[in-house]
Amino acid sequence: MVWGCFAASGMGNLVFIENNMDQYKYINILKENLKISAQKLGIQNTFKLYQDNDPKHTPLNVRLWLLYNCPKVIKTPPYSPDLNPIENAWHELEKRTIKHDISSKEQLKAVLTEKWNKIEHSYTKKLVESMPKRIKSVISAKGYPTKY
Repeated sequence: MVWGCFAASGMGNLVFIENNMDQYKYINILKENLKISAQKLGIQNTFKLYQDNDPKHTPLNVRLWLLYNCPKVIKTPPYSPDLNPIENAWHELEKRTIKHDISSKEQLKAVLTEKWNKIEHSYTKKLVESMPKRIKSVISAKGYPTKY
């Protein structure tokens, strides 16, 4: 399993997760990577975090940590389709990685990291700029599936 983030200005950290992820691992990943990624991307205190309603994203301790450590969290309706643009980034990473003949976990991590860091700013900017359209589509569809 991996965790990653991006902004219009590029790709943030990519983190490999051993075993199952829970709310405690999630907070540790945020503590160790969110602010560093924001600094790397030049958006220290101005970024907006978008995450889905995965059960490990919504416990009180996670929400409290975000309240004190994240400038803005975009609220996601509880039952809306997953419109998180990170899904597009995962798909792009998969397309770039599938071409490689990978024979070990370490090789997979190396290829994923290399390809993640080569995703162009123009691509991430396009994804970020698509958010208003995505949100409007969900509202128009009244929570039913959209093209996203």
